[in-house]
Amino acid sequence: MIVRSLIFVALAVLMGCVAQEPKPDEQELQEAIVEAPMEIVAEPEIVAEPVPDACEILLMRLEETQPMLSSLDESLVGQAERIERAVDRLNRPTPTPQIQECPTISIGTLGSKEIIGSIEWLYMDPPGRHYRARIDSGAETSSLSASEVVEFERDGDDWVRYTFQHDSADDAVDFELPIKRTVLIRQASSAEPDRRVVVELDIRLGDQLQTTEFTLTDRSRMTYPVLLGRAFLLDLYVVDVSRSYTHERYEAQ
Repeated sequence: MIVRSLIFVALAVLMGCVAQEPKPDEQELQEAIVEAPMEIVAEPEIVAEPVPDACEILLMRLEETQPMLSSLDESLVGQAERIERAVDRLNRPTPTPQIQECPTISIGTLGSKEIIGSIEWLYMDPPGRHYRARIDSGAETSSLSASEVVEFERDGDDWVRYTFQHDSADDAVDFELPIKRTVLIRQASSAEPDRRVVVELDIRLGDQLQTTEFTLTDRSRMTYPVLLGRAFLLDLYVVDVSRSYTHERYEAQ
C-alpha cells in the first residue's frame, strides 16, 4: 500500500510539471493575437491597356504620312506643268533662220576705218626717223618722251625747248615748238597732279599723215618713246590688240 501511494504521488508531481501555465510574455502575445482585428490590405487593381489591332495601326500611319503625301502631290503637279510647257515648246514649228550677209571686210580695214595693232611703226618729221609707238585707247592724249624741257617766250608767244632721245643708241634731237596748251595729269603714284606742256607734231602711220597733239613727259623708263591715244585714233583707226606692226614703214619720197 505504501509503495502504491508513493507511485501515485510521484506521478502527480510529474503531471504538474508538464501542465505548467504559460509564461506571462507568451500569454500576453497569444491574447494580443486573439484580440487584434484582422486588417486585409487590398492590392491595387492592375488594369491592362487595350492593344491596338492591325487596322488601327495602319490608320495611325496613314494620318502621320498625310502631310508628306499632300506636299508630294503639289510638287508633282508643278513638275507636270513644267513638262507640258517643255513639250509645247518642242512641238512648236522652228522658224526659218534669216541669213544676213556680213559686211565685206578687208584684212586692213573695218568699214571706213583702218585696223592697226597694239604696236606700230611711227614716222616723225622732224627728225625724219621711225620710232615704235604703243597704241593706248585708254589715254585721251598722245605723249612723247622729252627731257630738258624749258619754256620760253618768242615774239609774245609761249614756246618750249626739249630734247627727244629714248635711249643711248638714238641720236638726241632738239625741238623748239610753240606751246598749244598745258594739261594737268593725275598719276596713281603721286598725290599732286603733273603739269605737262602740249605741242603739235606731224606724224605718219603707214601712208596716213596726221597732225597730233603730244604731251611732253619723261618716258625713258618706258619701253616705247611714243604713246598714241584716243585723239589720234578718232574716226581713223580700230585697234586689234592681238596684232602688231600691221602697216609698212613709211618711205619718204
